[in-house]
This record gives sequence, C-alpha cells and structure tokens, in this order.
Amino acid sequence: MTVPPRAAIFLSHADPTALRLAGSCALAAAAMGGRVDVFVFGPAVPALVAAREEEDHAGAALFRAREAGTVRLLACSASVVEEKVELAAAERAFDAVVGWPTVIEWSRGVVERFSF
Repeated sequence: MTVPPRAAIFLSHADPTALRLAGSCALAAAAMGGRVDVFVFGPAVPALVAAREEEDHAGAALFRAREAGTVRLLACSASVVEEKVELAAAERAFDAVVGWPTVIEWSRGVVERFSF
C-alpha cells in the first residue's frame, strides 16, 4: 500500500498575497493527490473566518481546496483567543481548532512544508 504524499501549510499572514499563495499551494497539492493540512495562526484566523462568507475574498481558494476532500483547515486555539474570534465562528470556518501539541503531532514527519 502506497502512502499518499502529505503537505503542511503554515499560514500566519492575513495580507491578500499570503492568502492567495496559501490557497494556490493547497489547491495544487490536493490536485496532485496529497493530503494537506493548513495550520492557521495570528491575523490569518479572522481573515479566513471572513473569507468563508465572501466568495471574492483572497482566502476563498482555501475553502475551494477543502472541497477536494483531502485538505483540512486548522486554526490555532491560542490565535482564536488572541485575535478575539468567537469560538463558534472559528468552528464553522475551520475543520478543527487545535493547540500546539496537535500542530506538532499532525505535522511531524511531513517533508513538504510551506509558510505564508
């Protein structure tokens, strides 16, 4: 049995360029048959909560990538608190809200890592 390739994307910037690059990277990795975990930190957390509701938002590509079924959007729990994002809104926008132990465990051994 062949293990599918994995990619980890770390998104901590909320500017349109970073959001678009992360979305493009996630779409490309998913199209190549890989499993992709997008870990979202800092100001990118509220940006993606907003992107969930706006089709033309720079972060909307990340939600399209998730539709592939192999992409997970994961918010950092400390960033949710620090950025004052309502937990219910974060839970609607992300597949999970996770802490650092989970980020470390779920990204362990992943060779393909990208930061935006």
